[in-house]
Amino acid sequence: MKKQGFYTLFLMLGFVICNAQNIYFKNLTDSIINKFNTDTNRISIKETDPLYKYKNYFNYVMCFYPKLEYQKIIISSGPSHKVANVKIKALDAIAGSEDRVYSIKFSSKTHSLIDTVIFEHLTIDSRVALISIQISMVQYYSTCVFFDVIDTYFKKNSIKRSKELNKDVNLKTIEAGQGFQLMDYTNEVLDKLLEDNWKDKKAYKKHYRKNTHALMSYDEIRTYMYDYPVYLQNIYK
Repeated sequence: MKKQGFYTLFLMLGFVICNAQNIYFKNLTDSIINKFNTDTNRISIKETDPLYKYKNYFNYVMCFYPKLEYQKIIISSGPSHKVANVKIKALDAIAGSEDRVYSIKFSSKTHSLIDTVIFEHLTIDSRVALISIQISMVQYYSTCVFFDVIDTYFKKNSIKRSKELNKDVNLKTIEAGQGFQLMDYTNEVLDKLLEDNWKDKKAYKKHYRKNTHALMSYDEIRTYMYDYPVYLQNIYK
């Protein structure tokens, strides 16, 4: 009970700190992001990792998920054919949602045109959207019991089976208040990865669908945004 009380107090405090600032923006800049330098100590990035300099981006995104229960989120980067991926260990799947540790790996190199849409090559708004999508995936995991976690692993790795999962994750991102950023991300990724831009057609067939099938269209995002009160209750600058 004491532990649960501590987490509740921690989440409430974090929510108050985040909302002391205006967090709703249609277009973000480094000057805005740099204001969110309050470290939660629950986002872990090694100082030697290239993503460490973007820690404020993660702090900013976490302000949109004040009720999310987790012990720690470990952020890392490295070569991978997936732009980003969320993992949870089997032992953590057995634990309660407030005791779970999640790992999010962002690709630093894919050896294909996908490199144009890895984290460091995106615009500020798209970076925030990419982070938010991963945190929405964490939110999805937080509601799963052990066997659901296992099933989600296989869903994520199947283009056919992941359709509903991806829609749910995208809707969580929109619901959190990141719809404008999500639209920018969708446009940027699809524009950079047009088939005509690929010199290696084999790489196109191998990597394109894996990194774009989860995207929700610009118009679809815009339509769903008007279903959520966050876009009516808050002024987006």
